[in-house]
Amino acid sequence: MATYGSQPATINPGTPTVLTIKHIYSYPGMPTQQQGMRGRFELLGTSYSEYERQIREQFTNMFAPGGFDAKRDIAGIVLNRWGHAYLNPQPGVFFGKNGKPAPGDVLRAVPFGRIAFANTDLAGIMDHRCSILEANRAVGQLCDQVLR
Repeated sequence: MATYGSQPATINPGTPTVLTIKHIYSYPGMPTQQQGMRGRFELLGTSYSEYERQIREQFTNMFAPGGFDAKRDIAGIVLNRWGHAYLNPQPGVFFGKNGKPAPGDVLRAVPFGRIAFANTDLAGIMDHRCSILEANRAVGQLCDQVLR
């Protein structure tokens, strides 16, 4: 847990630790589109119990020399499997192609009637910061349109 301010730290080596792990699906040498399809297939085709087994095995390999025991030391594993957030952008997605703007830039430019597009995929970064920034932009566009 992060500590802030002048309060003394209450963490020590015996304090529980939360780790975030990402499993990246890259297949060097394969075309980008095939890597994306293969990654999504593997992501959705692997059972939760298999992911848990792999995590326990990896932690044991890394930490057992220091006394780690997966059965004793892992209280729980939370697995988020988000196939929609695993994207492999093709050329042109971020910066446009053949003199044309990127799709996200087109969707950001102006509302389509009373619809403004806002999602993290427009930024290519699937996290809460981008969702907030995109939503703020889209709401601002609609407010500008309504309040004119």
